[in-house]
Amino acid sequence: GVESFEMFLRIIPVIALSLRCILLLNTQCTISVQAFASSSPKRKKAVRAGKAGSGGFGSSGTNSRAKTKEERSANNEDADKHAKQTVRNLFSVCSHIQNPELYQPLWADACHMVQGSDGTISTVASKDVKKGAVLTLFPIHALGLRTLRKNNTKKKTKKKNRREDTEFVAYDLDRDGEYFQEENNQQAAGLRMKLNIPLEDGQPASSSILAREGGRKNKVLFAMLFREDVAPGWLGGRVRSGTDEPNCVTLPLPGAAPLCAVVATKDVNEGDELVQGLKPPEVKVLEECKGIIATEYEAELSELQGYIEMACKTTATSATNNESTATEEKAGDTDNHLLGPFHQINQQYPGLTRLHRNPDIYRVDNFLSDDECDRIIAKATPHLAPCLIKNESTGAIERDPSRTSTDANLPRAEAPSIVSKLTDLARCRADQLEILQILRYTQGQEFQPHTDGYAGPVSACGFEESNRLVTVFCYLNDVARGGSTYFPEMDVEIRPKKGMAVVHFPSDTELREDERTLHQGMPAIDDKLLLATWVWAKPRSDPNYDEKKLASLNSDVI
Repeated sequence: GVESFEMFLRIIPVIALSLRCILLLNTQCTISVQAFASSSPKRKKAVRAGKAGSGGFGSSGTNSRAKTKEERSANNEDADKHAKQTVRNLFSVCSHIQNPELYQPLWADACHMVQGSDGTISTVASKDVKKGAVLTLFPIHALGLRTLRKNNTKKKTKKKNRREDTEFVAYDLDRDGEYFQEENNQQAAGLRMKLNIPLEDGQPASSSILAREGGRKNKVLFAMLFREDVAPGWLGGRVRSGTDEPNCVTLPLPGAAPLCAVVATKDVNEGDELVQGLKPPEVKVLEECKGIIATEYEAELSELQGYIEMACKTTATSATNNESTATEEKAGDTDNHLLGPFHQINQQYPGLTRLHRNPDIYRVDNFLSDDECDRIIAKATPHLAPCLIKNESTGAIERDPSRTSTDANLPRAEAPSIVSKLTDLARCRADQLEILQILRYTQGQEFQPHTDGYAGPVSACGFEESNRLVTVFCYLNDVARGGSTYFPEMDVEIRPKKGMAVVHFPSDTELREDERTLHQGMPAIDDKLLLATWVWAKPRSDPNYDEKKLASLNSDVI
């Protein structure tokens, strides 16, 4: 565990070359990867040439050995680029989920900082927590790769080795470039805290970063904290270390490194200061805490693991292209492996079950009660009409050729309890919901293969320069035959069940369409009815789509 590696090191002076790469973060910021020069004697050792004739038949014997080393060097160069790209992508994902507008961790209110009468600041528990509970995460302001060496008894080489051990560090150039650009200014460098994160087997980052001939012995990721501003739920760098009754430890989240959590090693009462020990707890305690995390936070871990796995799927080829061209990806030129992050739904919603990971599909059993389903059907049935669509070429409103069903619009004011459920599940505002649709498929009717998202920002359905982030639909009746929803890219088929909702993510938060979510409504045999809506990135703003302009279905308010 990282508890045995956690260190507070001296500031590392930055030297050598900055490699710029544009990452698609919410702020469209530029990430720089700062490389560190090495003067290691091992790297300066010359290749010893063989004597003439030593290879037989008058050859020197040197060429065959040199070729092998050249090939190995080329392979390792590609592996190094792949590792660097992986770290860059990991940093991008970690930066995203530290934005409270995009991700709200379950433990965001577990602890807070207080200032004592003497001016000292400490981190205390905001409520009673049990042993094994996650208290907060360690913030990541920069992310890098280094070699973790054993203690060197030769004092003269310690400082030198510390400089050589760091290979590179990724950081937000626009926001934090000043900390890295002044090479000899330790105050400007600002690297006050470093958390070493071992690349253990089972962590997605391990295979991507350690894939090198000869391995990457003793390599660790390291997260840096050098700014005062941290988001709720990311106070790990503010927890004090000491010998006085430690009650917590920092651990890498299973399958989600470099994300690390401060975890209670004993029951902690509200108001108690959080203190990490200078030495790691007993192995038995650590294993017990890891087991509790894996069990109690399964949904949260699954969500975070999906983001980390996505970041680690970059190929060596994409790493080479990104570093050599440093071009910005544009909407519509999307590599599905580099999509994300995606909108965060309520992982604690009752009945929520994951059907597929990356891309994620969820179902929610009994999202609507039988009574709610029946009342919605009764409201909509008299008003059902053929599905219409706006012709993008002519602007005319026409029948949708890909969807042969009928539909009706359900005003939010007539179903406030349904809207409340939708906003709770999708963690969104009501004005981010597209107009609620009630759809009916009779025998032979279908919805041909399609995606719900658009290729970049669009103005449609009452939303301006936005995109659909979440699809939510709920079956309103049981269907014995036909009418299933099929995702061919994932080979996932969902059979209708009364009251069950289905959730998937047609676009990421950068408004890039995820073509893997291609799906279709299979031809109906028995009648199928459902409620559908979509969560957009921005609130609905077009007055032509004002809810007040919708025709009332009936006086029954659900």
